[in-house]
Amino acid sequence: MSHAVRTFSPGLLVGLLLRPVPVPVMRALARPVLDRLLSDLEPRLGDRLAGLTGRLAIVPAGHPAAVVVDMADGALSLDLAEAESEEIRQAEAVVRAPLETLTAMLDTEGMDGDASFFARALTIEGDTSLVMALRYALEDANAGLDDVGRAMPWPLGRALPHVLRVGQRVHAAASRDLATVQDAVLAPLRTELARQDGRLSKLEASLQRTQRRRAAG
Repeated sequence: MSHAVRTFSPGLLVGLLLRPVPVPVMRALARPVLDRLLSDLEPRLGDRLAGLTGRLAIVPAGHPAAVVVDMADGALSLDLAEAESEEIRQAEAVVRAPLETLTAMLDTEGMDGDASFFARALTIEGDTSLVMALRYALEDANAGLDDVGRAMPWPLGRALPHVLRVGQRVHAAASRDLATVQDAVLAPLRTELARQDGRLSKLEASLQRTQRRRAAG
């Protein structure tokens, strides 16, 4: 089973802070938000999900809870579940990614979902077609991060999209800086490894010449 690589980020920090909170408590708190989000999305989705049946789990890396999307011939339901539960493992498709990647895919100003997938920021296990069908249906319905904000109580809902967008920019800048530092730290090690490889190659060549001389003698 493949998993998205976990790197330190604001989203991962949020997940670590949430770990002491029991998932049933998070589920109860999220229920009104999910219900409002669903009631807003259903009329806009129309029949775009008609014929689709299956369970899709969306798992933010390092978080204790996952979003469960159940589709039954076009009817949609949303819930939370423990990220590593049997309920998630039995889903027809599982999407795993850092929280920043998932929120960016909901943001019309964020990164492109296909680019995230091929950059290995996002992994899909199971029925990829189910994931893509839901994604394109949401895009056609103009669903996004602002819908999540409207479903949340004031003032959290109004602030959420702005906070997440700032978080995305901070994460992108921090990731670039971390990559620069990592390259600087690892550069001497790469140089030493290249030097050792050169020495080993010369030693192997010398041994081969010695073996050929012995064989010829």
